[in-house]
Amino acid sequence: MDQTDQPNRLLSAQDIAEMEKLTVDRVTEAIDAGDLEGAKKLARRMYNEFLSMHDLYRDWTVATLSFVGRRFGDQVLEEAMDAGVKAWWGPNLEKMPQEPAALRARVKMFAAGIKAHLQPLHIEEDDEKIVMQMRPCGSGGRLVIEGKYEGPDAMYTVQGPQLLTYGRKDFPVYCAHEPLMELQDIKAHGAPFVVIEPAHEIGKQHCNFIIYKDKSKVPVKYYERLGLKKPEA
Repeated sequence: MDQTDQPNRLLSAQDIAEMEKLTVDRVTEAIDAGDLEGAKKLARRMYNEFLSMHDLYRDWTVATLSFVGRRFGDQVLEEAMDAGVKAWWGPNLEKMPQEPAALRARVKMFAAGIKAHLQPLHIEEDDEKIVMQMRPCGSGGRLVIEGKYEGPDAMYTVQGPQLLTYGRKDFPVYCAHEPLMELQDIKAHGAPFVVIEPAHEIGKQHCNFIIYKDKSKVPVKYYERLGLKKPEA
């Protein structure tokens, strides 16, 4: 007897089996069975599952940071964000091969990382550097686009020129982890692997993630905005 024929049961055995299975496994099964349209549908469903969880953690993070900034002030906020960034950015950097010949692999690994924000990437390269843009930014930019820094329940905006604002007059709290990423990388390795050039109007324009092929060529301004002096070559 089908489970749904039993009193007070909502789900059939097939319902439960499908719900228990990872969506990626269902995609693979559909491809193996030649059901390409079904596989496409499941792939889109899997993307939406990931995006929902991404945005849940994004919103949770920015709300928590907003609470810290408002309750305890920017100094404690900076300390909290520094500890948070240290937990993931340093280990991710250490996973990347460090020898100069492996720059191509490091660039690909970084691109894979920011693709986890589930938005299209635009990438340009010249003789000096590689520039990546999320279009739109899947985290900080979309928070602005969605109006999360507006109204009575607005998230925290860091005010006044300081480390967390890259010296700007104000900066969205979610985005304020970026200066700390660069600062920690410089302290650990002498130069940043990637520098972020925030858009003049975050959410309306695209931010640049810039990787200089020769770290010694990272412009002085990227050190100075963190209150540092660029090391002598």
